[in-house]
Amino acid sequence: MIRCKPKGICSWDFHLDGDGHLATLNFNWAGEQGEITEDGTRFEVRKQGVFSGHWTLDDDAGKQTASAQKSNAFTQTFEIQDHNDNHVLRAESAFGRSFRIERSGDVIASVCPVHAFTRRATIEVRDQKWDFPIICFAFWLVVLAWRRAASSRAAAGGGG
Repeated sequence: MIRCKPKGICSWDFHLDGDGHLATLNFNWAGEQGEITEDGTRFEVRKQGVFSGHWTLDDDAGKQTASAQKSNAFTQTFEIQDHNDNHVLRAESAFGRSFRIERSGDVIASVCPVHAFTRRATIEVRDQKWDFPIICFAFWLVVLAWRRAASSRAAAGGGG
């Protein structure tokens, strides 16, 4: 199990720890870009256009490691591609904050908040063949979805 803990009480940046791996996710203060450092390797998360719904995970040399495309504006579903596999990240329901990562129709990992009133989460990996950078990139997209939802609630006057 991978534990995901925000860096601070109001932070959207995270520490990930578990299954022999360590990572940090840092969002830029404005926009939907930032960086992931996993097991000492640094990656940039770049959004490919303001309204595109397309992100890339690039290594320090600028080489694309993976990409993600939001499926449509009405669901919390992303298609993630790397050099070896295609994955789908999708919300478990329209109202919850849990997500699952699928490959070839099989669930390889689940992302679940620890409880309703926290940003802390766990990632339960169910498959023996999994890639930590892809899990981190998928969690980046989960946090992005949570952040967007919190921002929408705050803009509607419901708090964030």
